[in-house]
Amino acid sequence: MIKGEKIRFDIHNILYSIYKFNKNLNSTSIKNLINKHSEKDISLLNNVTLNSMRYHLHTSKIINQYIKKKLQDHEKILLVSAITQIVFLDFKDYAVINCSVEIAKKLKMYHGLINASLKKIAKNKIGLKKTIIEFNDLPTWFKNQSDDFLDTNKIHFIDNFNQEPSIHIVFKSSDRLNNFEEKLIKTSPVSGFLINKKDLKKIKSFKEGDWWVQDFSSFFPIHNLPYENENKKFLDACAAPGGKTFQILSKKLNIISNDRSDSRLKILKSNLKRLNLHTEVLKKDFLLFKENKKYDFIILDAPCSSVGTIRRNPEIFFKTKSPNFKELNELQKKMLDKASLLLNKKGFILYMVCSFLKSETINQINKFLLRRDDFEIYKFTILERNKQYSKFVNKQFFITLPDTILNYKIDGYFAAYLRKK
Repeated sequence: MIKGEKIRFDIHNILYSIYKFNKNLNSTSIKNLINKHSEKDISLLNNVTLNSMRYHLHTSKIINQYIKKKLQDHEKILLVSAITQIVFLDFKDYAVINCSVEIAKKLKMYHGLINASLKKIAKNKIGLKKTIIEFNDLPTWFKNQSDDFLDTNKIHFIDNFNQEPSIHIVFKSSDRLNNFEEKLIKTSPVSGFLINKKDLKKIKSFKEGDWWVQDFSSFFPIHNLPYENENKKFLDACAAPGGKTFQILSKKLNIISNDRSDSRLKILKSNLKRLNLHTEVLKKDFLLFKENKKYDFIILDAPCSSVGTIRRNPEIFFKTKSPNFKELNELQKKMLDKASLLLNKKGFILYMVCSFLKSETINQINKFLLRRDDFEIYKFTILERNKQYSKFVNKQFFITLPDTILNYKIDGYFAAYLRKK
């Protein structure tokens, strides 16, 4: 076995599982493939796997330029990975080509096609790096769901969707931020973007539980709470991995955290322990909550297509199967209705999804308000009077495509406060 072949074979198998069988990167079988490698190899594996998915629309265009025959799935995946490494990651041509040919032999492919095609592509890699993706190249399901996009939205999305995400961290207090040992671009008195990329677990203040990682878009709505009253009862209905719960606890407010997933709850509890934060944790189906117990504030970060997180979850476009919008929209509706039954008068629902698609965001809110005339949208305010933040808020709600602030990248997101009259 030549050097680099084994890890590239595992990369191929991971990509194939996601593409063909709609697996997620955090599925048990894929995690097992990843975790058997050394720390250094895991870094390489993640780099190639994530970028192969981020650039698969580009590499598919390149493949179509050089190969006219219909490819088998294994052939396509092997070429997508190899072209990503050669053209977009600037890996050594000969190493990538040699390993790809050996993998092709193992998988009983016509390795001569792989060898000849990659050599031609390598010769033209400088020009191919400029391959342009247009909105029409995106998956059909996404184009159908975003048929309300203006041309400016389309251009903005194309410019941002495949870039590597930035690391945004949130502190338990402003004092802990001020004592942070790394360089930071502040986004609030308790949050900021990490300037220099590094292994977060090796930072001393991480081990000491001073902060957690949370995308700015997810952080922003809780940071701008309409009120903070220690006597109010908060519920985080779909809490794991816990960022929003940690924000509430850091504000010294009372919250109960719930999630129905064992694996996600395990992460939530581990994070609570590291942060030395304490709260009641439930494992229940939110739709089955008994309605005799009421809350003053319900955070409903509902299941969704997650398309707003496309930069950190590029498998969303890479999979052959689209999200089930009919099922997701119905679940979002049921969860909103359930939250309304669990809420005290003058209480709030904070409806959130890591999506910007109309069916999961504005349409859900409008339909809910038609069903429940005892609710109203509560004006979204901004604590930090920053013009870069205000562009995401239209007084009614917070919504953004994958975007940048302070030259750092943030997820696409939606949030709306609903107040019971």
